[in-house]
Amino acid sequence: MNYEKNAKELEQIIKKLSEEKIGVEEGLNLYEQGLKLAKESIKELNEAKGKMEILNKELEKLQVETEVDDD
Repeated sequence: MNYEKNAKELEQIIKKLSEEKIGVEEGLNLYEQGLKLAKESIKELNEAKGKMEILNKELEKLQVETEVDDD
């Protein structure tokens, strides 16, 4: 699953929970589904953040190497 799809599904769940008259059971199911989607999204964002940090470190290393070569 991807972040964009999760975000759209979460929006639909929030809309249902806030606008529709639903039973307790359905409300709990939607809430549980929303928490699962949020958890997956947070995991995906954390993975992306980790990748960005690695790429930034590689970029900094290249910049330092380039500065040393210029001297």
